[in-house]
Amino acid sequence: MKQPARKERNLADYGYPTSDVATLSSKALEVTQRLTDLYGELPFSSKDPMGQLVDILLSHRTRDEQTAAAWENLLKRFGSWEAVRDAPTAEVQETIANVNWPEVKAPRLQSIMRQITGERGTLNLDFLCSLPVAESTAWLNRFEGVGPKTTACVLLFSCQQPLLPVDVHVHRVSGRLGLIGKKVTADAAHTLLQALLPQDSRSIYNFHKALLRHGQRICVFERPRCNKCVLTDLCDYYKTVVKPQSP
Repeated sequence: MKQPARKERNLADYGYPTSDVATLSSKALEVTQRLTDLYGELPFSSKDPMGQLVDILLSHRTRDEQTAAAWENLLKRFGSWEAVRDAPTAEVQETIANVNWPEVKAPRLQSIMRQITGERGTLNLDFLCSLPVAESTAWLNRFEGVGPKTTACVLLFSCQQPLLPVDVHVHRVSGRLGLIGKKVTADAAHTLLQALLPQDSRSIYNFHKALLRHGQRICVFERPRCNKCVLTDLCDYYKTVVKPQSP
């Protein structure tokens, strides 16, 4: 009985009438089902939490294939995350030169690794998976450069904890569909969208992956391909912007 109250409070804080909660929740579930049927259900990541953290830190404003290459290059060159931590920063930067802003990501990555080592004595973050979600979230969020999206990605993908990551694609598609308001920021959207979903990791993961892939393929930033979209009957953007312009 506590979960609906939490949903209503979060949504009301951002101007949603509490009567809209059930409608928006049903819409979120229908969107997830249609897109999962279209694109397929994906398995959770095989990366451990430390490897996942490195991956997400490298991925900021960078394409997936570039991120994967940089992640692999680090391990090929240095052999372990401990060696990456202790290497000259210039060498780490050179190794991840294919991602955006390697001059920022290299020192930040090493700084976080040193902080983790100082606190834990090791670069193994598996312990996060056995913590309550609130504790694992708070532990990761303390590091500079680790925000709600990075934290949620690590804990959902590697620990299967029920936290929703909201990247640019999830944020854009959710806004066009009307699951969040136009002025809701990506950080605020984490809480609002999660409040609409069943609080289990598989449902949250399916929603994230479904909207991410849809945002990459159909609901792109410029000129969304609405003529190929399976969600037009659910989409506020289509109903208010695209359809009125149709002949």
